[in-house]
Amino acid sequence: MNLETVVQRVSAYIRANPNERDCWQKAPALTGLMAWDMEEFRPTVRKWIDRAMATQKSDGNLSYGDWHTSSGGHIRSFTPLASETAAVGAPMLDLYARNGDERYLESAARQYRALCEAPRTSEGGIWSRGEGPELWVDFTYLMCPFMAKYGKLADEHAAIDEAFKQFRIHVRRLVDPEAKLARHAWCEKPNHFPQSTFWARGNGWLLACCAELLRIAPDHSEAGYVREVYAEVLEAMSSWQDASGYFFHVLDDPLSNLEASSTLMYAYSAEEAVQLGIDLKGMSQAELREKAIRAFKVVAGGVEASGKVPGVAMVPGGPGVPFDWTLFGQGFFLLAAYVLREQLTDLELDLDL
Repeated sequence: MNLETVVQRVSAYIRANPNERDCWQKAPALTGLMAWDMEEFRPTVRKWIDRAMATQKSDGNLSYGDWHTSSGGHIRSFTPLASETAAVGAPMLDLYARNGDERYLESAARQYRALCEAPRTSEGGIWSRGEGPELWVDFTYLMCPFMAKYGKLADEHAAIDEAFKQFRIHVRRLVDPEAKLARHAWCEKPNHFPQSTFWARGNGWLLACCAELLRIAPDHSEAGYVREVYAEVLEAMSSWQDASGYFFHVLDDPLSNLEASSTLMYAYSAEEAVQLGIDLKGMSQAELREKAIRAFKVVAGGVEASGKVPGVAMVPGGPGVPFDWTLFGQGFFLLAAYVLREQLTDLELDLDL
C-alpha cells in the first residue's frame, strides 16, 4: 500500500469520526486535511469550520469548549479559555486565505479579541485553563500560530507580536535551561510544576509551533529566538528517539509506553526544520531527516485498515492516561506524511486489510 492510499484511509477515518463538542482536537485534523486538499474531503473541512463559526459564543470563543473532568493525568477539571478555542481559528484562517469569505476573518477577529481579554500571569502569559494561573506547553501550538496568521491576514501587526510574546513567555517558564526539553505545565501560584515530566507530546507541540511561526512570519524580530529554541529542543528530543523509531510517552522514561502522536509531531517538525534550514550543533540535516523518516514509518506501519492511527496518549497527556486514537493524532499523521511525501515515494506498507 503506497503513501497516498494510507493518507486517504486516515483522512476517511477523520471524516467518519467527528467530535461535535470538541473545540481544539479537530484543529490539527483540519490542517492536515487542508494540506493534502483532496477534493472528497473539502466538504468535511468546510462543514466543521462552518459549525465552529456557527457555535461561536458571544464572548468570541469558537466551538463549544465544554468544561470537563479528567479520567486520568494530572488534572481533575478543565475550564476552557480562549487559549484553547483559538486552535480551530488557524485552519479557519487557512480557509479564508483560500476562498476570501470575509465571515471567517470576522469570526477570527472575535476569537482574537477573546484571547486579548483572557486572564494572564504576572508576566503576561495567557492562562491555559480557568483553574489557572497556569501555562501549558501545548498551548504554544493552540494559540500562537492562530494569532500570527490573524495578524498577517488582517494586517494587525500587534497580533503577530503577541504570538511571539506568548511563545517566549511559555518557553521561559516551561523549557528546562539545562535539558533543553519542555515540561508540561507550570503554575504561578503557588510556583510549581503540577506536571513536571519531559512529556514527549508537549515537546512535539512546541516544535510544531516553531515550524508554524517561522512559516508565517520568518522575518519577525523574534524569529531568531524561535529558530534558536527550535534547534535546541529538536536536538534534545532527537537524542531520546528509541531504536524502533518511536518516542516514549515520557521522553527519558523507557518504562513508559511508546507513543504515536509525539512521534508523528517529531517527524513533522524535524522535516520542517530541514526545509527551513535549522542548524543543529550535533547532527547534520541528513541525519535529522533520516530520524524523521524512521519516526513516520514506524507509526505508519501500525495504521489500522480502517485508517485509525492507534497508540496515542489521551488528553490531558500526563502519566497515567489511557491510550487510543485522537483527531490530533490523525491530523499529525497527515501533516508528517505531507512534509515527507517527496522522501517517501517508495513507501510500501503491509497493512492487515
